[in-house]
Amino acid sequence: MSTMLKSATQPSRRAFLKGMSVAAGGALLAACAAPGASGGDESMADDSAMEEAVTLRFMAWGDIFGEVLDLYNGSNDTQVEMAVSPWSGYAEKMLTQFAGGTAPEVLWVQAPFFPMLVRRSVFAEVDGLIERDGVDVDGLVGSPWVWAGFEGKAYGVPSHGAVPRGLAYNIRLFEEAGVELPRYDDWTMDEMDAAAKAIASPPDIWGAATPPNMVYLDLIMSNGGSLLSEDETQCLVNSDEAREAFAYSVDWLLEAGIAPTPAEQQLLGERIFASDKIGMVAAVLSDWDSWGANTQDYAMNATMALWPIMPGGKRVSTGQSHPFSIPANTPYVDQAWDFISFYVWNEEAITAMIKKIPIPYKFAENAAKFVDDPVQLEFMTKPFTFGHTFVPEHWGTKPTEVQRAFTEELELMLLGDSSIEEATDNMVDKINAILAEE
Repeated sequence: MSTMLKSATQPSRRAFLKGMSVAAGGALLAACAAPGASGGDESMADDSAMEEAVTLRFMAWGDIFGEVLDLYNGSNDTQVEMAVSPWSGYAEKMLTQFAGGTAPEVLWVQAPFFPMLVRRSVFAEVDGLIERDGVDVDGLVGSPWVWAGFEGKAYGVPSHGAVPRGLAYNIRLFEEAGVELPRYDDWTMDEMDAAAKAIASPPDIWGAATPPNMVYLDLIMSNGGSLLSEDETQCLVNSDEAREAFAYSVDWLLEAGIAPTPAEQQLLGERIFASDKIGMVAAVLSDWDSWGANTQDYAMNATMALWPIMPGGKRVSTGQSHPFSIPANTPYVDQAWDFISFYVWNEEAITAMIKKIPIPYKFAENAAKFVDDPVQLEFMTKPFTFGHTFVPEHWGTKPTEVQRAFTEELELMLLGDSSIEEATDNMVDKINAILAEE
């Protein structure tokens, strides 16, 4: 029996190192909680809504899901329409939609802002849906209760395997300098520092670029420190452990001179590693498309490893997995969940996405079935088959403001306008003030 297709739309300071960025610009200070409470273990949809075929809106900042949408729409009465919104300002737009009751039915949520949003009870809880459908959550690269969880409940499903920034290195420059290549998982920052200084011959060849701010989180934790206290009420980056993590970058820029300044980076181009004039940079592990852009369409003699650990430190790698979530107050929870389940567990969807993104379900196993190039296969899957667990990148409950304060002082430190001690003390003062705000 045909069903009428019903729309679910409701009426009504100085530029610095490329890649060093706050996850999204714009303050979230005025954000409001959405009407309605969390969905609990039961679906929010009533019986009539569950029987309806609707047109769902799916909001994302990147249009990489077209093939999956075509597959889903071609085999379901319920249809899904894409609503693309830029990364910058994305979270603010979502908050405005929640406040106005106009949030799309399926949301690709920016990982840095998920902790702040989930505390506002804007997402439907999906534990009951997972149990009802018996989906294989054990096969996911990341657990919903870790990557989309709050207080023991899941409020979404990871959209991809969580991958951190790793170390891209130019094999040609290593070999020409007679430097031993990095080990994949246990290379240290002291070894990276020595290699960068041996490779560098500025201004023609640079040893390394200073990393983006999330890498400093890894180094701080590798050295036994932490960004925030356990209760997330105090910033701790003026500890000795944290300050030691910043010292390498300060030395490369201001003392040794083996890292390019912002102006020198501009001369190297938008993708500085692709210039073939720098030994090491931070890059996203497992992302084959980005790797092509970084290596002159895969022509360079280069590869990647996990980012080095602090000397005597432990391996800590933070990553982001942007979850798919459902608004708590939509009557179309079941339809939205059906589309999310299709994306995550359906083999056709897996086939469509496997070369675009580290899919969340049995990534290494599925990649081995569908990726023919052995070099590409190893590049994509090695981070997930090395036996190392990634942890969520976390900036507290006010990620925009905390990252902005962190980055502002980091810039001053790397420009030589503040010492490490002054900059980290200022970070602590600024971030503590942010955390104390209601």
